[in-house]
Amino acid sequence: MPLILLQPDQLPRHERELRAAPAGPGHRMLASRLSGGRAAAGTLEALRILPLALNGAPLPGPQAGAPQSDVAYTYDAQLREYDAFFGVARVELPRSGVFPQSLLVAYRSLLEEGLASGTRMSWAEWSALCTTFHAMIGFVAGREARPGPLPVAEPPLLRWHMDPHRRWRTGHHVFFVLTQSLIVVLGCFREARREGDDGLAQRMLRLAAQLLGGSSAAFVFAAEFSAGQYQAQVRPAMEPPAVAAGFSGLLSPDHHYLVRLMAKLRPALRDLPAELAEDHRLFVAALEAAYESHKYVCARFGGDRGASLRMSAASAIPAVDVIHGLKVARTKLVRSPR
Repeated sequence: MPLILLQPDQLPRHERELRAAPAGPGHRMLASRLSGGRAAAGTLEALRILPLALNGAPLPGPQAGAPQSDVAYTYDAQLREYDAFFGVARVELPRSGVFPQSLLVAYRSLLEEGLASGTRMSWAEWSALCTTFHAMIGFVAGREARPGPLPVAEPPLLRWHMDPHRRWRTGHHVFFVLTQSLIVVLGCFREARREGDDGLAQRMLRLAAQLLGGSSAAFVFAAEFSAGQYQAQVRPAMEPPAVAAGFSGLLSPDHHYLVRLMAKLRPALRDLPAELAEDHRLFVAALEAAYESHKYVCARFGGDRGASLRMSAASAIPAVDVIHGLKVARTKLVRSPR
């Protein structure tokens, strides 16, 4: 099933843009129930009736007067191939309502896969991942998520006969939407800092840290099949002749954009007020933890000994070391400028 996403440079960058997005009464009711933390056996059933596109109707037209992103981004052939492999369809023009819809659709996919095929994640880890979706859905809907019973069932223990391709793609769909959520939240953080709204800036740093925690869990969820299944089934599908040489998980259009956005955050991180210092520290720590989760998954599949997809098989640099180098460089982008 394809996942319909906006191009990352067309995502909302301010709370006002989020609130302007249209949503049907069914979407608003579902968002209210999820963000309110009310237990409901029918949560997945309610999500299952959601169409792929907003309200099952033609997508709305371009938003008039939407500001252009100042982050350089080109949707080139490599990024298109990556999307095609993972079953992502991009909306080429800015369209209202697509981002809130993609949140609900990705959450539906997570629940369907987790409840059907199981997981090795603990209840605490699973509920934290689901709660991350609830928090973001609540933010988009203008309803702060409240603590309470998680309105989803506990998944069964992982079933080893699951389809590794389906789990790999589903886990990546979850990661893509959480990455888009980070882009939205960090954009709102930038705007809050420009407008001197320290309260909103603090909320966005906290939500960004929660989203990074969800991304860490999504890495683990996506890769719960065996190393043998990865080497025999999944990795060959990401190598020539199935795809062009140089295909890599690092080619996600949304992650590509997020890294460039983080470089733009430095002015917003300069001279942070004292009340934001701890939230900023936790945000950086959550980013470090997300890269550690990526390293863990890579090592499970032999990346602590072998080269990454993007590098020659003769390379002496293990894939885990490449990811560590990226972690060091990218966390440096979001530390407070000196």
